[in-house]
Amino acid sequence: MTAAAAPREFTARALVVGLLLAIILGAANAYLGLYAGMTVSASIPAAVISMALLRVLGGATELENNVVQTVASAGEAVAAGAIFTFPALVILGRGADLTYRDVTLLCAAGGALGSLLIIVLRRAYIVEERLPYPEGKACAQVIRSGEGGAGARPLAAGGVVAALIKLGQGVGGLLPDAIGGARWMGRAAIAGSLDLSAALLGIGYIVGIRIAAMVLAGGAIAWLIALPILSLTHPELHHLPAGKAAAQIWNTQIRFMGVGAMLVGGLTTLWRMRGPIVRALAETWRAAGAAGSASSREETDIPAAQIVIAVGACVAVMFMLYARISGSWRMALALALALAVIGFFATAVAGYLTGLVGASNNPVSGVTLIVLLILALILKFAGVGIAVGPRLAILAGAVVCVAAAMAGDSLHDLATGYHLGATPRALEYGVLIGALVSALVVAPILKVLVASYGIAGMPHAPAGALPAPQAFLMAQVVRGVFVGILPWTMVAVGAVMALILHLIDTRLERGGRWRTPPMPLAIGLYLPLGLSAAIAIGALMRSLLGEEQSSEAGSGLLFSAGLVAGEALTGIAIAALVTAGVKLPVF
Repeated sequence: MTAAAAPREFTARALVVGLLLAIILGAANAYLGLYAGMTVSASIPAAVISMALLRVLGGATELENNVVQTVASAGEAVAAGAIFTFPALVILGRGADLTYRDVTLLCAAGGALGSLLIIVLRRAYIVEERLPYPEGKACAQVIRSGEGGAGARPLAAGGVVAALIKLGQGVGGLLPDAIGGARWMGRAAIAGSLDLSAALLGIGYIVGIRIAAMVLAGGAIAWLIALPILSLTHPELHHLPAGKAAAQIWNTQIRFMGVGAMLVGGLTTLWRMRGPIVRALAETWRAAGAAGSASSREETDIPAAQIVIAVGACVAVMFMLYARISGSWRMALALALALAVIGFFATAVAGYLTGLVGASNNPVSGVTLIVLLILALILKFAGVGIAVGPRLAILAGAVVCVAAAMAGDSLHDLATGYHLGATPRALEYGVLIGALVSALVVAPILKVLVASYGIAGMPHAPAGALPAPQAFLMAQVVRGVFVGILPWTMVAVGAVMALILHLIDTRLERGGRWRTPPMPLAIGLYLPLGLSAAIAIGALMRSLLGEEQSSEAGSGLLFSAGLVAGEALTGIAIAALVTAGVKLPVF
């Protein structure tokens, strides 16, 4: 296809609409993340909103819609990375360190790194590995069905069902978000739950039974085996209700099994994917050296030289900030260079994880915990004291968290483009611009939320302060390293489990339908059981309906895409209402 024949794609109006949505959806998700500990992927809501706006303007194409949702999702990703990390400084009593300059520059550096490093991962994960990227597929179905037709009916039906359920939960208070219970059986705590989420059912339907079964296995190990055993060893918790005791053990012990499993699972995943990643790197450089040659539009990425220059600029920004904080240019240089390498690890792991369970369920906080743990240990052994070390670790971890969040969301958008036949370079520029512009508004949003509500765990926290569970966990890890109170045994147990699964998976790779990749199990260890169970039910429904091998155009997959889209759109609307001061639920 010649340049003249290429469809309208990266346009000025697509960029403007995308940036406006990035700011709006990013602000709504910032509150939602601090309030509920999770964010809603902005890709599908942005695609639906952009279709409506561009239809009014006229002459819109599928690829132009793809650019809008790609730019818009950058706002949610930058906001997620920021709210999971920076509030940890408030909890540690260092809220004065959250200056506009530092937050903006670090968010811009992290967003740019995540935007640039996914360019290499695109070929490895989307083209060669063909990871599911469920929300990427769902978003492609949303855009394809935008003009109506038979395909739009199951999509719309799924959207309506999910929206009604979410409204009944978040606005009406008529339905619970989850069902479950806990009780003491002797001296052992037993707890279980099931998230009542239409989106999770849809994601399970899209990813299939093999991945969902491993995620559920991780949840079962954590909640049905590890929890009862650990509760026997903590008699000081036996006076608490079983639910509170279970939650405390999970937060302070079991989640660190997931951290250890993610660490080893991430390393083994990178090792197993070394071939595709190396080939992708080589192809990127080959394409850069053959600029203007016959490379097809659908395989054209940002030139490698531009990537290197931009990454170098990110390293320079980090160096200047860390040198001012630490007072040592040698440490600042080593930290900035290390973060460029660690950033690639984090984006690779987060990109792989989100390819399995969806962008809204991307455990980016788990990836960041691993990095934060490593950084804090390095700083402590380098002799950095408790006065500077925790602050430096959080500000370094924030860059990685934003980069990992960008990878998780943006690879879904690139997967959407892959299914639609988009130009990767147009989407990659869109992601980069969206990240840089979104970074300009994160600090004011964060400052307003902290000043208005406060953060739970901070000194003199007001009643009704935002829980910020991820930031609280980050603060706990950093404080634990410098004070010396981390559950290293649990980290080691998770790491050993992941290593065993990797060895088994290596043997199963030679043949057979079932595999044991460690990453899905690590997700199950780290996330609540209710989430894993809901995904597994969705996958089981697909198997029972006989669509395990069907194409993405099947009515079941379209309905599932509608479930994801409907809950995502409604979740954004509810977040906007709460941010505007509406008290929910109304009943």
